[in-house]
Amino acid sequence: MKNTKKLVSVLLVVSLFVTVVMPLTASAATVSYDITSPYETVDWDSWNQYQAMLHAHTLYSDGTIDVKDVVEEYYRLGYDILAITDHGVVNKGWNRVPEVLDLIGYNQYINKFEPMSQERYEEITIHGTGRDGRPMLDVSYGIELNALVMRKNHVNGFFVDYGNGILGHEEDYETVIAGNSAAGGITFINHPGDFICATRDESRAKDLEQLKVFIEPLMKYDSCVGIEIFNLRDTVDRCDRILWDTILQYAIPQGKNVWGFANDDSHALEDIDVTRDIMLMPELSNEALRTAMENGTFFACSRYAHIEMGEDFVGEGDYAYIHEVIVDDDNDTISVVASNYDTIEWIADGEIIATGETLSLSEHSDDIGCYVRFQVKNKGGIVCSQPFVCDDGDMSDDAVELPEEHVPNNIIAAFFQELLSFLRRTLIGELIYDEFFL
Repeated sequence: MKNTKKLVSVLLVVSLFVTVVMPLTASAATVSYDITSPYETVDWDSWNQYQAMLHAHTLYSDGTIDVKDVVEEYYRLGYDILAITDHGVVNKGWNRVPEVLDLIGYNQYINKFEPMSQERYEEITIHGTGRDGRPMLDVSYGIELNALVMRKNHVNGFFVDYGNGILGHEEDYETVIAGNSAAGGITFINHPGDFICATRDESRAKDLEQLKVFIEPLMKYDSCVGIEIFNLRDTVDRCDRILWDTILQYAIPQGKNVWGFANDDSHALEDIDVTRDIMLMPELSNEALRTAMENGTFFACSRYAHIEMGEDFVGEGDYAYIHEVIVDDDNDTISVVASNYDTIEWIADGEIIATGETLSLSEHSDDIGCYVRFQVKNKGGIVCSQPFVCDDGDMSDDAVELPEEHVPNNIIAAFFQELLSFLRRTLIGELIYDEFFL
């Protein structure tokens, strides 16, 4: 009898294990990801890593530095790629005076400036004089679009002669993105957190209602490839990585990856070299640069990252160096081969989910929505990867929807909706709004 009871007990335990425990284990084991890496086309053995600055100003608009001095400073600091992106002014070569927009290019009446000489231009762009034959690329047709808007809904455009002298429309990103796209160029959105005043209210960086103004043109135009995630010293744009992660959670399940750029937005000499993009390219050319910007084969770097690195941190010295990124689809892992680093952190849905050189997606499946990205820290600053799409077979489970737009039912209601929108997005307006409407 005792043996019979023992046998029954054993059978019950085995039955419980088979019916309950094993299915749970099997279910966990079947989580598998199709990983899409922005770096899958990179030949790490033969491609070079070029230091790029894609947002810089001169006396041609509201900068305080002559174009020659801007170019020389970036050249001295070892940058390989420089885009002059003056407001409403298309760059047609550092050796040519552009068509300056009178209302913005007031410096032309105060300071006499001349373009770089043809001889010096060739020394820098062709011969790499003084740098062991390493030239610096003059990015063709760079411009900051939406000139003379008070709200700074700025867009950087490249590679097509579009936008010179065109004034922008307040709170309108789409018009210039559409115009650049029709002309055959590419764009990215500048300092988005500044536009929505996210520094004053961090929750805005997570609010899809606030982010629709960026999401809609990003989704509508393939040529709009991303947003700035670092701008200058990361002050009014300190929440832009939070904003980026929020946009990614919407965009990736809809089929659009959004690249993150880091730019000085330099207006003075002291603004130079606080950020950079490290472009992975087979050669130094405008064609290769465009491909890298479209495919996301680059890293975004900054000396300042107030949320990630601390309020008082200022990077000094070399950034961490990424030698290779390895994706193992069979084992669902992503690995980073790096040097000169202190920490590698992995982010999903805006949260750090792991640290170390290798991330096992299956071990963190509960934390991963539709993407992961990594950031590498050291005393030089922070280096951010572009997002890796992580498809578990049903990304729709993680998809979020944009809130429906509230349409006023009459002209008066529409007027007050626009008025309140304007007030909420300006400092003086917010003070008025808080005093009289809350």
